[in-house]
Amino acid sequence: KALARTDSLTGVINRRYFFELAQRENSRAHRHKQPFTVMFIDLDNFKDVNDVSGHMTGDALLRLVGETMRKNLRQTDIIARLGGDEFAVLLPETGPEPSVHIVMRKLQENLLQVMEKNGWPVTFSIGAVTFLRPPSSVDEMIRLPDDLMYSVKGKGKNMIKYAVFDG
Repeated sequence: KALARTDSLTGVINRRYFFELAQRENSRAHRHKQPFTVMFIDLDNFKDVNDVSGHMTGDALLRLVGETMRKNLRQTDIIARLGGDEFAVLLPETGPEPSVHIVMRKLQENLLQVMEKNGWPVTFSIGAVTFLRPPSSVDEMIRLPDDLMYSVKGKGKNMIKYAVFDG
């Protein structure tokens, strides 16, 4: 059962299980009136690493991204590889207080350090939304940070774009 929920390459949860847990968190947040934050993270220039250094190097890079995320986030945070070079993180009980900004910046900095240490030209475009009130659907919960992440990619990459959703 654990294998069906886990991305075999990175060891983080897979897309299907992320959506299941996102639905649970949305319901829980609604019941307990708790905020939460969802981050979408895209690896900029990942294709270049695959093309120049090969898929084994690309796989090693993805494994390190998963490992770095696990080391830098809480046990209760939900980390998923959505596919290819896209990851999502759900931070339960996380409001728009300054700590969420610190977490995002620290994660981005630590990921960048790992890339630089290995000589990989990869940066990270991050879109994040804190939901003060649960959205009407998981699709909306996913769409909002995904849209922000793509906005970052369109404006030069390697940035964090953040918003607060208040229903």
